[in-house]
Amino acid sequence: MKLIVTIPCYNEADTLAAVIHEIPRQLPGVDKVEVLIVDDGSTDQTVAVARQAGA
Repeated sequence: MKLIVTIPCYNEADTLAAVIHEIPRQLPGVDKVEVLIVDDGSTDQTVAVARQAGA
């Protein structure tokens, strides 16, 4: 089974990396965990932070 974690955000550059890193990558019965960031036109570095964190 694949788990998709969807995180909507707007101007969350200061907190997004920590949130992404707290998502468990290994769960019983889950083969793959995918993190999907939905950015709503942030004017800070939210997109860059998400990419750098591997989302």
